[in-house]
Amino acid sequence: MFHSPCPDACLDATALAGILSRLYERGPDGIIFDCDGVLVDSAPTNIHYYNLLRERLGLPPMSEEQERYVHMSTVAQAIEAIIPAPMRPALREVSASVSYTRDILPLVTPFEGLRELLDACRGQGLRLGVHTNRLSTMPELLAHCDFTEYFDPVITVARAQPKPHPEGTLLVLEHWGMPPERALFVGDSSTDRDAARAAGVPFLAFRADDLSPQGCCCAYRDLLAALRSLWAA
Repeated sequence: MFHSPCPDACLDATALAGILSRLYERGPDGIIFDCDGVLVDSAPTNIHYYNLLRERLGLPPMSEEQERYVHMSTVAQAIEAIIPAPMRPALREVSASVSYTRDILPLVTPFEGLRELLDACRGQGLRLGVHTNRLSTMPELLAHCDFTEYFDPVITVARAQPKPHPEGTLLVLEHWGMPPERALFVGDSSTDRDAARAAGVPFLAFRADDLSPQGCCCAYRDLLAALRSLWAA
């Protein structure tokens, strides 16, 4: 299962403001978000979905290592990793018995404080985008969370190579007409970090203390307070 970050690694608003002030004069001009584990706390529901598939194929629940992998992979990569090749022909029928929209999506919840952060960023004229390894479920997820109007563009693996390839992040920057050093990527996996790094975009780890030696943001209220201190400077 996924664990909460070590409290000692959580950066408070003052520490976050210090980091951001060294990167930007008055904060970034745009923020690129990963989806799962960053916009929404979807790890338990994703695990539930893939374990339902395995159960109906007569397989045991995923290992902790498999759970971590499917959290940051594409659907195709996840299926390849957790469903043995001889069983995959039966997967179409099994998948049809599990409805993501009906059985899984209602359990997905946004992180506390995220909407307030998004509203404040929009009020300051920041651009907001998403680069995710999801394939086809983003419209439903954004509608479920009432986030549809916040993000432009939303880049999935239908439009770009999967992270850690930086293509999706570069497409966001191209859409915005923004140099990479003026954006911020908020992510929770090594694929997010590596995609941001390859695109030249500063990276902020969210609730993932193993991604950055400087620590991670653990609450959006702290990130919002840090940004407000930069905006007021």
